[in-house]
Amino acid sequence: LPIEAMSIKGFKTKFQLYTVPGQVIYNTTRQLVLRGVDGIVFVADSQYEKMTENVESLQNPADNLKALKLNLADIPYVLQYNKRDLPNAAPIEYMDFLLNNREVQVPSFGGAAHKCEGVFETLNMITRMLLNKFINRSTPQYA
Repeated sequence: LPIEAMSIKGFKTKFQLYTVPGQVIYNTTRQLVLRGVDGIVFVADSQYEKMTENVESLQNPADNLKALKLNLADIPYVLQYNKRDLPNAAPIEYMDFLLNNREVQVPSFGGAAHKCEGVFETLNMITRMLLNKFINRSTPQYA
């Protein structure tokens, strides 16, 4: 899904969004997509019975990035906790404890994708983070 955004220093910005399923059989595809990644949106399933899979799935991009000599902590990313509308959805605080329990937490959003809830907020945040990263990178640093 190509999306055009604002201009930075006369350059038009364009985002290319890729979705990759979390199942292990798609690992090769995820590795290819991560080669040129600027930012990541990790979508977790809010159902209690999916928590083990969520934790394992979040470890996968970290491992794949490490193989590419990259670090997840150096790449802007956000978490979206999907399926918040289901009766067996775990509390956001619990999901943050499992998936966002780090020294510097990343932005996280609840959502229900089939209702378009939380989708645009998540996309807006990763877009803002990426634009901020590239604006700061293109600004000369003076001592």
